[in-house]
Amino acid sequence: MPLTRRRFLKISTALGATLVLPSGCRSLLDRISVLQPTPTATSGTSALPTPPTPTTIIASPLATPVPTATLAPHLKLKAPSGGSKIGLHVVGGPRDGLDEFLLRCVLADRPVAVIKCVDDFEAAFKAKRLSDKTLTVGRVNAAWLSRKNLVDMQAWEPPEFTPQVEFNYTTAQEAAEKYYELVLPTWKLNPVIDVWETFNEFSWHWGWQADFYLRLMDLAEADGYRLGLWSPSAGNPPEEFYSEIARTCRRAQEHGNHILCVHEYSLEGLLKEASPDMVTRYRQLYRYLEQQDAVIPLVISEAGENGGGGFMGVETFVDDFAWYDAQLSQDSYVIGCAAWTLGNWSGSNFAAALPALADYITGQPGWTKTYLPLIEENQTK
Repeated sequence: MPLTRRRFLKISTALGATLVLPSGCRSLLDRISVLQPTPTATSGTSALPTPPTPTTIIASPLATPVPTATLAPHLKLKAPSGGSKIGLHVVGGPRDGLDEFLLRCVLADRPVAVIKCVDDFEAAFKAKRLSDKTLTVGRVNAAWLSRKNLVDMQAWEPPEFTPQVEFNYTTAQEAAEKYYELVLPTWKLNPVIDVWETFNEFSWHWGWQADFYLRLMDLAEADGYRLGLWSPSAGNPPEEFYSEIARTCRRAQEHGNHILCVHEYSLEGLLKEASPDMVTRYRQLYRYLEQQDAVIPLVISEAGENGGGGFMGVETFVDDFAWYDAQLSQDSYVIGCAAWTLGNWSGSNFAAALPALADYITGQPGWTKTYLPLIEENQTK
């Protein structure tokens, strides 16, 4: 059986289920509540770094200039004047450099637009600790119905299409009630999440899904939660089902401050090489929503190259997402996108690009030494 993104995330959830249990969450809350950051770890997810102590850099009289290196291509790129809309998608696995990336963006008054987390919500805790301006999106990939049954939360079909496990529903409204009952404990344990997605790339049964979301919005609002609606796979939804999207968006527009989510990928190669039917397809949908007076804020909650498989290199990655950023900046209803991905998935971890991405977002290249040797004199002494 091929290892799809959905199967992989479901398996990883089963292995790391303790991340969403109360004891595990309490440990995480305890860590982030410490006001003074701890030293950065050498691997895995690190704690936030302490900002450097102000120093005066004095060049030795004998120092000689180091030849200036050729300017890296990404340093020539400029984010839109209103700020970058490029954010991060995060799954379980190593994400070295995340703390420094978040801190650099905040210190430059350019906090990351969006962070989307699946099951492991630590990156959202870190982002919110630094800035309330980052929109955090979360999704529960699977939930324990009992000690024996782990329920896939990514796509619940009408009852005639799916076998039942320890519970049943006969309508989309009943399915929404069961779904909410299962995810609510995790939602309560992660108050730093601004918006909760539900289904993942479930690109079928559009009318049934619309009824599901209409009921789920009522349930979520009663407890003060916001939803990220839909999240269909790249190239979706089909035009003939735009009306189903519109009726949920029209309801979300009335109250609740909910948003719409879609995914955009190039099937092969770069985002900028993909057709408008795959990348920037959201504009086609929003032209219809504008006609129906059903526009709500949009997050592209997954966006990636090569169909989400394989990191294409630092300079290529940053240049491609700079192009995408320029597209997103043209549409005021777009909050941002979550670039696929940090963490373990099919060689796609772009952690190596975080310093260059910070250069692009902040417009400030990372600090490098110009003269050697250097003498540092601490101003605080």
